[in-house]
Parts: sequence; structure tokens; C-alpha cells
Amino acid sequence: MVTAIECISGDGRYLNPMIIWPATTHRSNWTTFPTPGWQYACSNAGYTDSYISLQWLQRIFDPETKERARGKPRVLICDGFGTHETLEVLEFCFANNIILCRLPSHTSHKLQPCDVAVFAPLKAAYREQAERLERGGVNTIGKEHFTFLYSPAREKAFTSKNIVAGFAASGLFPLNPDRVLRTMPKPLTNLTIVKADDINSEVLPTPVTPVSAQGLVSLQNTIIE
Repeated sequence: MVTAIECISGDGRYLNPMIIWPATTHRSNWTTFPTPGWQYACSNAGYTDSYISLQWLQRIFDPETKERARGKPRVLICDGFGTHETLEVLEFCFANNIILCRLPSHTSHKLQPCDVAVFAPLKAAYREQAERLERGGVNTIGKEHFTFLYSPAREKAFTSKNIVAGFAASGLFPLNPDRVLRTMPKPLTNLTIVKADDINSEVLPTPVTPVSAQGLVSLQNTIIE
């Protein structure tokens, strides 16, 4: 599995991705398709870790947002970043005026702008590119095809319209908590608690196993009643 770390902003912009290969070393033939500005890393499982998270901050987030921030604090809202909040990551954020915020667990489908409005069209566009490649005679899609497929799919999905819609629907920007809260199940307000003495205290007779056809019919009628 190949992982892409993506980052978008409330004004409809997006940063270059960091692609994580499931390997120990990066091979040049995996990136023959031109992807200027993209960064690459490797891990055994193809997932991010504390080291890659710090590399992403240093190589992508900080340099690509610092000038636009003009010295003001930068708020980085993370999904699934919590396990990688090492001392080095926190020190880097503190030194560079980056405020690190983490989404609560199991809320990305409501609060993560990428999940809300970007990743679905991204998956559809990537699938379309893969099917086109297969129709061209490629039976097995490998790492060497990923950037060739992902780059055009990404351009199609990461539009300003989709990004702005994702932030608005999640209530993050413009800040509007009701956008999410009004879609949540409402708590019960008129719950009636029945007191024990209000319950019928009648003791029902214990059914007796019938030994005749007449007894069986009688038991059936009792159950129905």
C-alpha cells in the first residue's frame, strides 16, 4: 500500500504531497512521471511514522506555508497524527509558530475536510485512470505506475471548489459548529422512567410441559394471549 500525506487550507489551496512507499529504499523508476515539488519517503508498511511526520513538517508544511503566514501562527489540524507527536515534532512546531490540533477519534467522516469533500472524487478519478491504463494493455499496476495515475487524479479532485466545500461542511472554516452538530442524533429529552411499583405485580404461572394434544393446544393459546 502506498500512502499520500495531503494537506489543504480553508482558502481552497493545497500543498504538495508526500508519497510513502512500502519499501526500505526509494527506486528512481518509481517516479519517472514528472511530479515537481512532490516529496518521497519509505517505510516498511507504507504508512507514516514519527520520523516521516517530522520530515513532512520540515520539507513540505513549513516551507510551503511560512511566507503566506507572514509571521502569524499557523494552525495545523491533523487526522491520525496523534501517535506521532514526538518531542521532536512538538519542538519543531513550537519553534516555528505552528499550533498543532488533533481531531477526536472516529470523527474524520464529519470533521476532516478531505474526507468530507475531496477523497471521494479523488478515489473515483484514480479508479478511472487505473481502468484506462488497464484498457491500454497493462495487466498489473505497480509502484512505477502510481505517480502516473495519482497526479492527474489529484488535479481533478483537489479543486478549490471541493476544498472550500470540505471546510465549510465540516464547520471548520468559516467556523460553524452547528454544521456538524445538527446532523448528530438528538439526545432523548422526554425519557420516562417507570417506577417498580407501577409495574403489574401479577405473577404469571410457570408453564407445564404438556403430555397430551389437548394440553399442547392449551399451552399454545396461553402463549398467544
